[in-house]
Amino acid sequence: MKMTKYITLLILALVFIACHKNPHKAFDIKITKTETGYYYDIYKKSKIIIHQPNIPAAIGEQKFIDSIQCKKIAKLVVEKLENKIFPTITIEELKKNKIQFRY
Repeated sequence: MKMTKYITLLILALVFIACHKNPHKAFDIKITKTETGYYYDIYKKSKIIIHQPNIPAAIGEQKFIDSIQCKKIAKLVVEKLENKIFPTITIEELKKNKIQFRY
């Protein structure tokens, strides 16, 4: 009986480790502050693949007001890239993520 408990615990631990394994990141995000706001760059294997100097989908050249909002959208873009979804951002996604912008 004790042996069965140990084997069960061992199997559960191995399943947990396998499910939570952190694979090597495919993308990196760099947030940069400018005089007028923030922007992000996304890198794959140290090569820049997206340079986003303005809030995507917003009219004109609007900047992110802080690094937190900027990083939210950059992470959303990376999530789309990882899931092989074209990384466009919509007005609805900006609103859902509480990004401050004019429209």
